[in-house]
Amino acid sequence: MDTDYWLLKRIPAAYRPGVVIGAGVVLQFTYGIVYTFGNILPYLVSYLRWKVDPTQTSGSMIWLQSAMSGIPFSMLLGGYLERKVGARMGALIGSTIYTCATLSSYYTIQHSYFGLLVTLGLFGAFGQGIAYNCVLIQAQRWLPDRVGLASGLIAAGFGCGAFLMSPIQTKFINPLNYQVNSQGYFTQIDLLERVPQLFLLLGTIFGVLQFFALFFIAQPKPQQGNDDESLLSDDLISLPEAESDVNSITARETLTSSTFILLFFTLYLNAAWVQVSSGLFKAFGMKFIKDDFFLASVSSFAAMTNCLSRVAWGIIMDKTSYQSSMSVACVTGAALMWTLPYIKYMGDQTIYFFWICAMFSIIGATYTLVPSAVHKCFGSKNFGIAYGVIQISITFSGITSAICSQLLLPKLGYEVLFLIIGSCLAVSFLLTTLIQKTEFGNPTKNVPVTSGNDEDASLTNPNYIEDAIR
Repeated sequence: MDTDYWLLKRIPAAYRPGVVIGAGVVLQFTYGIVYTFGNILPYLVSYLRWKVDPTQTSGSMIWLQSAMSGIPFSMLLGGYLERKVGARMGALIGSTIYTCATLSSYYTIQHSYFGLLVTLGLFGAFGQGIAYNCVLIQAQRWLPDRVGLASGLIAAGFGCGAFLMSPIQTKFINPLNYQVNSQGYFTQIDLLERVPQLFLLLGTIFGVLQFFALFFIAQPKPQQGNDDESLLSDDLISLPEAESDVNSITARETLTSSTFILLFFTLYLNAAWVQVSSGLFKAFGMKFIKDDFFLASVSSFAAMTNCLSRVAWGIIMDKTSYQSSMSVACVTGAALMWTLPYIKYMGDQTIYFFWICAMFSIIGATYTLVPSAVHKCFGSKNFGIAYGVIQISITFSGITSAICSQLLLPKLGYEVLFLIIGSCLAVSFLLTTLIQKTEFGNPTKNVPVTSGNDEDASLTNPNYIEDAIR
C-alpha cells in the first residue's frame, strides 16, 4: 500500500504495513500498565496503608484498576481525532496525557488514594483510550483483509507490556524479596519508600518508547478504482456501488441494532471477569505462596500468554468465526475461575502458574475477538464510533467488579467471589450463541460497505458476516 508520509515512502511498499503495525505494537506496549496492576497491587495498598490510609484493602484497590481499564468516550474521542487530525497526532495527544498522568502519580500517591485514582486512573485511562483507538484503526487500515490478525497484533502489544514491566517493578520495589505479613501487606520501610519512585521510572520508559514509535504511524492512501480489489482477500468479491449503497448503514442504525447491544453486554460481562482475575490473582496467590519473585514471574509469563494468545485468537477467528471462538473462550474462562480456589488447597505452585497463564489467555480472547467482530459486523466506516461506544461497557463492568470486590471479598472470601464472577462468562456464552439471530449477525445480511473512493471503504461479499460469526 502507498502513503504520502515522507518517512514511510523511504521503506519498500511490502514492508510498510509491518513497520506501521510494529510501531503500533510498541505504543501499545507502553499503554498496558493496567495488566501489571495485579503485580503492583500489594505494593500500592501496603504503601497507602502506611502513608495515607490504614483502612485500605486489596478489595478497595480494585476501584483503581477499574478506572485504569477505561474511561467513557475516550476511545470514541480517539476515533474522532483519528478522522480529524490523523492517527499520529491523535496518538501523540493520548500518549502525552497518559505518560504525564503516570509521572504525576509520583506525587498523588504520597497524599491520597483519591488523587491516585484521578491521575493514574482517570487521566491515565483517558489518554490511553484515545491513543489505543487511533493505533488500532490505523493497523486495520493497513491490513484490511486480515482484520482479525491486525487487531490481534495490536492487542498483543497492549498485553505484552506486563511481560517486561512486572519483573522490573518487582526488582525495583522489592529487590530483597521481602515477604508480606500475616495480613498480606508489606511493612518494610525501605520497600515502601520506593513505591512512589516506580511511577517516575515507568513514565520515563513510556515517554522514550512513544517518542520513537510515533514517527512510524502513518495513513495509507485510499485505494481507488480497480485497486479496490487489493483491499480484499482472494476469496472476496466487491459488490456493485449501487448495491453497496443499499447495504450501507448509518451510525445511528449501528448503535441501536440488536447486534450492537449483544456485543456491548458481551464485553461488559467478559470485562468484569477480566478485571477480577487480572487484579486479584497475586493477592490470592499470596495466601499460600510466600515468594514475591515467583509471583512476579507468574505475572510476567501470564502477560506473555495474554500477548501471544491475542495473535492466536485473531488467527483462529479469521479461520473459523467469532461465534465459535468466543464460545470456546467463555466456557474455558468460566471453568478456570470456578476451579481456581482448589489450587489453593492443593498448594502447588506449578499448577497455579499454568492456571493463571491459561486465564490470561482468555483475557487475550476478549480484547481481540470483540473489536474484530465489531469491525466485521459494522464495517470500517462505523468501527471507530461503534467500538468507542462499546468500550463504555468496560467502565460499567469496572464499577460492578469493584463493588463486588470491596463488599463481597472481605465477607465471603475469594471462593464465593470467583464463583460469582465466573458466572459472568457463562452468561456471555449464552449471548454469543444468539448473535446469528440479531440484525447484522444474520448470515443472510450483508456487512455495511461504502464506495471505493472512500478512505474508510469496507468492501465485502454477501457471505462476509456468515464467515465472521457463523
